[in-house]
Order: sequence, then C-alpha cells, then structure tokens
Amino acid sequence: MTRKTKSRWAARPHNGRSASSLPHDHPAVLDRRTVYPSTVRSPRRDANGLWALKSGVNNRKIGGQILKGRWKGFPVYTLTLEERATCPTSCRHWRSCYGNNMHWGRMRAGPDLEWRLEREVALLDIDHPDGFAVRLHVLGDFYSVEYVELWGKLLERHPDLHIWGYTAHSDGPIFAALVELVKRYGARFAVRFSNAPFPFPYPATITVETEQQIPADAILCPVQVGKTESCSTCGLCWHTKLTKRRIAFLRH
Repeated sequence: MTRKTKSRWAARPHNGRSASSLPHDHPAVLDRRTVYPSTVRSPRRDANGLWALKSGVNNRKIGGQILKGRWKGFPVYTLTLEERATCPTSCRHWRSCYGNNMHWGRMRAGPDLEWRLEREVALLDIDHPDGFAVRLHVLGDFYSVEYVELWGKLLERHPDLHIWGYTAHSDGPIFAALVELVKRYGARFAVRFSNAPFPFPYPATITVETEQQIPADAILCPVQVGKTESCSTCGLCWHTKLTKRRIAFLRH
C-alpha cells in the first residue's frame, strides 16, 4: 500500500512490543542524562553551525508535512533535546523514556541553542510564508522559564509559526509560564501537559499500560496502534475541538 507520510521510514505500531525501563540505579537515571552522552551536540553561534531544527522526514512517527486538519500543508520541523537533563524529575517516564532506545543526536540546552533557534525560526518563516509547524520536543522538555519565554517571543514575532508537543511540568514557574502561552496562543501553541492531575483545565495526556485502562474522556493515539501512519496524517493533538479531551498513550 502506498504511504502518504513524507518520511524516510514507516512508523512501527506498538502492537506486540513491550515497554522497557532502566534500572533505578542506572547512571543515566542517577545523573540526569541520556544513555547516549556522545550523541549530545553543542550548537554553534555561526552560520555554519549544525541546525537544531530538523525536518520531520527524519522521524518515522512524525513525518515531514502535515496532511490533515487545520494545519494541513505545513512542513514539519522537530527539536530533540537531551532527555532527563532538561526534564523535571517528576516525569512519569524518568526511567522508561523512549529515548533509552534512540541513538540519534540531541541538542545541548542553553544560550547557544536559544541563539540558534531565534535565527532558524526566522529563516523558516521566510521559507514558509503559508505556515510551518515545530514539534517540541522529540526528547527532552522545557528547561527554564527563559526558554519558554523565548518560544513566546518567537510566536509573537512570527505568525506563521505553529507548535505542538508535550511537557511533564505540572507545577512551578516553568508550568506557569507554559500556561500563559497556552492561554495566549492556544491555537498555535498546542502543548499538552503529560499525566496532569484530573480534572485539568488545559490540554493534557495520560499514559496507560493497556487499552482497557483508557478513561472515558481520553482518545488513544491512533499512530501507536497502526490506525494512521503518523502525526502528519492524524492531527488529534492540536485539534482545537479536542483540547478538553486527553490523548492516551500506551507506555512505550
């Protein structure tokens, strides 16, 4: 069957595959870092530096162009940070992060990354005047209030920018900064709060072990079970009519 998703590889459903967790005393768990420290790359502040934002064609689950919904036609770019190093320790997937099985590059968080992101988004805005989407974060999370505020400035500066992603923050200053962006740019800043307490006033997700555990208010991610090819052919996570319903993800 001909695939619609623009990606180098086809996504693999989670049917028949089991989740795995690192031991509680694994160095990556204790030291707040990835299992693959050699894959963490530092951005450079020059025109020849490695781009932080990558085309979604490199990610089989996401895809390079959105083919459904109100963002249809938008090219997709992704940002991958270092898991655990940028995540709150409250994350439910601290040991079971799917980054444990991802060997590709991660960008090092900090001022150099933020410098590059400002310039890369500006260039993408020129290249895609009809709109483009950025998936935050394939791995990692919002690591500071200043970093959240950077994305707020970019949303204000570049009306063609649209964002979706997930965060494990459910309290504290970073959470508060994210809530402000959701309130102000909800149609363009479709960030969901992972495993937030229920009920919750903002878009959220829930992790389950089996389909039988999915609550009545949630919708199972169709990509995980092979009902659609990728995020690009789905669009549930940024669908405005579904912001009050949680997206359920099978632990992976």
